[in-house]
Amino acid sequence: MKIKTVATFALLAFVLAGVVVLVAKEWKRSEGVVASSPLRGSMVVAYYFHGNVRCVSCVKIEALSRKAVAEGFPEEIKSGRLEFREVNVDEPRYRHFINEYRLSSQSLVVVQVRDGRQVRWKNLEKVWTLLDSESEFISYVRDGVSGFLESA
Repeated sequence: MKIKTVATFALLAFVLAGVVVLVAKEWKRSEGVVASSPLRGSMVVAYYFHGNVRCVSCVKIEALSRKAVAEGFPEEIKSGRLEFREVNVDEPRYRHFINEYRLSSQSLVVVQVRDGRQVRWKNLEKVWTLLDSESEFISYVRDGVSGFLESA
């Protein structure tokens, strides 16, 4: 009888440990848009995704994207309706973004979040082709972000 009781407790402990591991993995995976969204209601996040290795163009895309968002939407940033986040997808906890946003290279993705859930997103793919014209680049990014803020 003792063997049966010990085996039952061991099996229950194993199942419980498995559940804890799964919950912890899901919690880590969901870090980012949903977990860090401070507002109830709607907000927009401009994500700049990159890897460990960054070329001159990649660094320039981040700098111009950050400038376009920060200088173009200071009130929205201050109120928390808009955030700019730089994310290294080579870090294990952020790898899920590669599939989620179908990333094939460094990218700027604008995401609308409502009540802690992603509603829609768009990869601003032209950032690569507009690198030679700072003004066109900034206008393109601001237009993309504005479109999301207007419907947020």
